[in-house]
Amino acid sequence: MTDLKNLLEQAAGSDPVVTDAEVAADLGRGRRAARRRRFAGAGLTAVAAAVTVGALAVPLAFSPDAGGSGPEVAGPAASAPAATKAAMSAGELLLVAAAHEEKAEATTGKYFRVRKVQSREWTVKADGTVTCCGSAPAGPGGYKLRELMVTETWTGQKGGTAWMGTRSLGASPATDADKKIWARAGAPTSWNAGPTDTADKHDQIISSKPGKATFFEVKDSTDRYTVLGPNGTLQDVLALPTDPARLRARLLEVKAATAPAAGDTSALAQISAGLLSETPALPQVRAAAFRLLAGLPGAVVRPDVTDEGGRSGTAVAFAFPEYQLKLVLIVDPDSGKLLSTNTVGGKSGSSTILLSGWTDDTPAAPPAKIR
Repeated sequence: MTDLKNLLEQAAGSDPVVTDAEVAADLGRGRRAARRRRFAGAGLTAVAAAVTVGALAVPLAFSPDAGGSGPEVAGPAASAPAATKAAMSAGELLLVAAAHEEKAEATTGKYFRVRKVQSREWTVKADGTVTCCGSAPAGPGGYKLRELMVTETWTGQKGGTAWMGTRSLGASPATDADKKIWARAGAPTSWNAGPTDTADKHDQIISSKPGKATFFEVKDSTDRYTVLGPNGTLQDVLALPTDPARLRARLLEVKAATAPAAGDTSALAQISAGLLSETPALPQVRAAAFRLLAGLPGAVVRPDVTDEGGRSGTAVAFAFPEYQLKLVLIVDPDSGKLLSTNTVGGKSGSSTILLSGWTDDTPAAPPAKIR
C-alpha cells in the first residue's frame, strides 16, 4: 500500500507562513487585474462576455421566491461587520481564502471522504401522475416536489478499496405555493413514480421520510478522483502545480481531454471547484485554485447565504447561461474556509458538497439527516 503520509509530506514541502502583508499583496494584485480586465473589456471573448452578463442576474436566483434549488438568502444585513463583508468583491474574497488556505497543514488518513447532498424535482399532476425531474409543468391542481439525496464516498489508497453510500432524505413541496396546492390535494406523504429502470421494474415510491441507505464496495474506484478525468489518481492530484498559471494550463489539459466543446471559463470554474471540494489537493494547490478562480470573469458576491447544511457564509457565484449552469462557492469570510460548493444545472437540480477530507473512520452509510 502507498505510504500516503510520506507521499503527502514529500509533495507538500515546508508549510509557508502567510503574513498580513502577503494577503494585502494578493488583494492588490486582484484589484490591478480587475482594472486591466476593465481596460481590456473590448477584447473579451463572446463566451466571457456572456458569462459576465449572465452573472449579473445570479442574485435573483438566490431569492427565496425564485422557486429553484440552491442556497437560501437571509434578509438584508444590518450589522457593521456584515456591511464590511458585503463590500468585499468576489475576487478579493477568493484571494483571502487563498491566503488562509496556504496556512493549512497537509493532512492524511485511510480514506478521503466526501459527503454530497443532491436535489431533484418531481412534477405531480392533479391526477397523481408523477414525473421526473421537474421539467414538465404541473398544470392546474398540480405541484412540484423537491427530494434531497445524500451520497457519501470513501476513496481509499492505491491497493486499498473504496465505498459508496446513498440515502434519500425525503421529499417535500418545492415552494410555498406548491405547499398550498399539496395541502389541498390531501397532504400525501408518499408518491408512486411508476416502474424504475431496474431489471425487476418495481415501482419507485417517493416518501416524505428518509429512506433506507444503500452501501457497497466499489473496487474499481479505489484510487479515483474523476475531477481530473475518469482515470485520475491520488498521485495525479498530489502532482498538481502550485502556481496559478501552471495550474490553469493543467486544468485546460483536463478540459481538452474530457469536455473539449466546453468554454474555458466554465470548465476552469467547474474543475477548480471540484478540485477544492472533491480531492485531497495540497494546501498550496488549493490556494492556487482559489487564485485561479479569482482571476475568472463574471463572478458576483452575495453575503449572508445559507447552504444546505444550515451554515452561513458569503457566496461567490458564477453563471453560465449558455450551459444552463450556476456554480456557487460558499466561503466563511472570516476564516476563508470553503464551506460548500453548489452546482445548479437546468433540469438536473443541485449538488452541494458539505464534507470533504481525510479520515481514519470506518466507512459507513450516510446519515438520515444533513450534517
